[in-house]
Amino acid sequence: MLVLLTFGFYSLTALALGVLRILRRPFSYSWLVSALGALLAWGSVFAWRLEMPAPVLENAWLPLTLFRAAPALLVDEIAWIYGLALASLALAVILTAPAQSTGVSPTAWLGTLGLAAGGMLAFLAGNPLTLVMVWTALDLLELFNTLRLARKPGLSERAVVSFGIRALGTGFVLWASATNGAPLVSFDAVSSESGLFLLLAVGLRLGVLPLHLTYRSEPALRRGMGTVLRLAMASSSLVLLARLPVGLLVPDALAPFLQALLVLALLYGAWKWLSAPDELSARPYWILALGALSVLAALRGNPAGSAAWGVALVLFGGLVFLYSSRQSLFTLALGVFGLGMLSLPFTLTATTWLGEAPFDWIFWPFAVSGQVMLLLGFARHLWHTSESELASLPRWAQSAYPLGLALLAAITVLAGLWGWPGALQVGLWPVGLAVSLLSLVILAAWWRISRFGPFAENVPARASVSRLARAMDVFGAGLWGLYRSLRRLATFLSGLLEGDGGLLWTILVLVLLLLWFQQVL
Repeated sequence: MLVLLTFGFYSLTALALGVLRILRRPFSYSWLVSALGALLAWGSVFAWRLEMPAPVLENAWLPLTLFRAAPALLVDEIAWIYGLALASLALAVILTAPAQSTGVSPTAWLGTLGLAAGGMLAFLAGNPLTLVMVWTALDLLELFNTLRLARKPGLSERAVVSFGIRALGTGFVLWASATNGAPLVSFDAVSSESGLFLLLAVGLRLGVLPLHLTYRSEPALRRGMGTVLRLAMASSSLVLLARLPVGLLVPDALAPFLQALLVLALLYGAWKWLSAPDELSARPYWILALGALSVLAALRGNPAGSAAWGVALVLFGGLVFLYSSRQSLFTLALGVFGLGMLSLPFTLTATTWLGEAPFDWIFWPFAVSGQVMLLLGFARHLWHTSESELASLPRWAQSAYPLGLALLAAITVLAGLWGWPGALQVGLWPVGLAVSLLSLVILAAWWRISRFGPFAENVPARASVSRLARAMDVFGAGLWGLYRSLRRLATFLSGLLEGDGGLLWTILVLVLLLLWFQQVL
């Protein structure tokens, strides 16, 4: 039961922050308590390995004839690596907070710890029922925070649309579980007939629709709590792919079509990530591209590779999204750690190209191109203009900021060497070598061109208009128009039924339903 220590530390820290808020203590007290609690919780994650694999919570709901499934938590290697990545991100957010240009926010630190705890519950989910319950709680937490911070009606509407899309993804999991004849009992009961619904659930729950749903009114939450929120929601969905049985995801005849759609999503997300003016506005595209790579690995029957991309989404995303006070030495160091995204042997992403799928070789050049663009975008966003001066901060803040970034970088190295099935793997090294060479050639050409003229930050953004980008914009506009149409229809029907003739319309609908059932039966 060592897993409960982690949640105990998060709970006690949240309680202490609430007491400090009531007592109106200075922000420095809240930061110290938050950092200490996050550090203890992070350290307790390593203790999970002393009891793996083992059930944490496994109680039956009575009567058994009515409830065939009950909440269950299971700690294993996949839960551990995901939990370590998210705990590291939460600790890094708090350590780097004093160096952010927008100041400190104890409320954001409290939300960061809560989101980390919720994400870990999703990683530990032992069956679909537990995962659905955790997803629902996280969705409600996100909706509450977004509506609380929204200062414009448009952002509130988009928050409701985002919540509805996530709820639809949760509904697909319920549907897939029901089609198996063993609803919500076990991940092992998934068949190829219901695997497609689970893939749809993961795609809808990544949080990239609608795009650009950000905390623009609160930059402090965009850089800190906003990062944890987006990456925790995405990783809590991608963990489902590592739980599914190998080789039973979708029928072989359907796999090439899904791969083609995923490759298109990867290329679009990677290109928009590379060409975006800043890393925060490009965050949805980072999640979209890494999510597509994770699903592609799952389609190849490679759960370890799928988990590797999910963990990389959290760790490498945390590095680039939290890097606001830039120094040349830090930038070079983080760029070196970015090599972990190249699928080289003994790195975090070494296993990502293992496995096979029908007609897999057709899509590999495009997937490699997407991976190269992701790495180039990672390097480009590291070299942006600094938002704050680290030298102007107190000495303790100057020490805490690089410590937070170093923590994430160290975990990216540790994940490639120890602790889970994807560690110490050679992988498909020719693909990793090809990605590395192509990335080096493009980076060298990029550096040489930039020497002969100014390289404006907004040039790639203007050059990013393509047919694929316009198609995705049209698709998003269509979804938004569908939502507005459904809302107008619901308003019309509500007014119709609530009017003077509402009773007559209700009776008419009931009569028509009775006649229809009579014909069917």
